Amino acid sequence: MAYFTRNRMQLMIREMADINGRFTNGRTGDDLEDIRALIDCQQKALVLGEYLESMGMDYSDIVSKFEEYCNMVYDISENLHDRDLVIQRRFEIGHILADIHAEIANRIIEISKIDIYDFRGLVSEPGEKTIVSKEITRLIDSCLNSAGPVKEGEEMYRPLVVGTY
Repeated sequence: MAYFTRNRMQLMIREMADINGRFTNGRTGDDLEDIRALIDCQQKALVLGEYLESMGMDYSDIVSKFEEYCNMVYDISENLHDRDLVIQRRFEIGHILADIHAEIANRIIEISKIDIYDFRGLVSEPGEKTIVSKEITRLIDSCLNSAGPVKEGEEMYRPLVVGTY
């Protein structure tokens, strides 16, 4: 499964909107490229929809907008020679993509920083020190493991998957 940041998701939505703009006056005359562009958009929508479903949070309303979007893209591909329908669907798709873009901006939460403080010096009992030390080690292992070895006092960065905590 791919990992998408909120900005990456929004970039993909903008790319889909740019492709949607190619149908402002109906089909472009290059049916093969039109179909390829529509397939590309549909694939992006499917990947993003599946990703949102896998996040462990309820984004079913956004996913349903992706489903509606895919149906309209399919409708365009099946009726490419119907200029009025293509233009109408392009207009409707523009609104759906704008809604999805706004929903992602407003509802997808990204944590840009988690501070893990070393509280071992604040406890005096050996048992407490062991418990605190194990918890700090667990946090470091679970959050920063792929970043390599941790040096004391070093600031570490690793993007976290949103929705799994």
